[in-house]
Amino acid sequence: MDIWRYIARRLFLAVFVLLGVLVITFTLSHSYGNPIYAWLGKNAALHPKLVAIYEAEYHLNDPLYIQFWYYIVGLAHGNLGVSPSRGFEKVSVVIEQTLPYTLQITFFAVIFTLAIGIALGILASFYYKRPVDYGVRAFYLAGYASPSFFAALLLLLVLVLYLHLLPSGGAAGVGMVTPKPITGIPMIDSLLEGNYAYFESAIQHVLLPSLALAITTFGIVTRILRSSVLDVMQSNFIRTARAKGVGERSVFLKHGLRNAMIPVITVSSLIITFTLTGTVFVENIFGYPGMGQYIYNALLGQDFPGILACTLIYSLIIVLTNLAADILYVVVDPQIRLS
Repeated sequence: MDIWRYIARRLFLAVFVLLGVLVITFTLSHSYGNPIYAWLGKNAALHPKLVAIYEAEYHLNDPLYIQFWYYIVGLAHGNLGVSPSRGFEKVSVVIEQTLPYTLQITFFAVIFTLAIGIALGILASFYYKRPVDYGVRAFYLAGYASPSFFAALLLLLVLVLYLHLLPSGGAAGVGMVTPKPITGIPMIDSLLEGNYAYFESAIQHVLLPSLALAITTFGIVTRILRSSVLDVMQSNFIRTARAKGVGERSVFLKHGLRNAMIPVITVSSLIITFTLTGTVFVENIFGYPGMGQYIYNALLGQDFPGILACTLIYSLIIVLTNLAADILYVVVDPQIRLS
């Protein structure tokens, strides 16, 4: 099958995946009761006219499937609704303000995860059944078993409270002027604008939340790479290379490790999924103004439009990263068929 047909088919199926996510999220979010009391407070009953306006605007008295239909129609016109938890600001504007910060955390978290995971995976497989291997396995199991909020609190205690190495929270230092939106990503915009002071401060502030996410996810890469290397090193072509007199280090690095990296490409999409979901906890702990913090406040305030929009965007990112991983998997290993 041609790769473009493969991409088109996956994108077509992705539409149904996103629609299913919307149906499930819409149904669950509307099962908590009447959102009027969350939006207008306990005194909503004292303002019947205002309640009637909101019920008519959002079709709250209609059956659930009718409400969903109106939501889909609005979504098709680019209308994500308004966000009660953000003072009834347009959800699209809130997403535009918060998503870039979450993307910054996710980017650095994935980089740290792959760097730490690959490095420790190489060490564990090269020193198989030696003290280094046992130490690496204990380390990644401890990290993998720790929830992201626990890792975040631990880093706060060690790197902030005791060592005073990094700032405790926020996206940048107090008094730092946020760069003008060019690409929408504050760090990139600060470089394009020449605002290097903001860029340096933003790097310092993104390290802790990114490391907190990486600590809980790098073990996946380490474990898969270690197992993959050990399997590859038992292959026939490895025995052939050894029979030709190739050194063990060269066999490991040039032959074994290269072929063992293929599963890491596949699991990279899972890493992005874990880091995205982990931002909900980490951003709140570090006071990082991203979508994770917005989702938390939206859940507390029964902000249905905000919950739905964030779920849709997260699902879209996950679907696209899975597609990118599958395509890269085929490119790296041409023996894999697209059917």
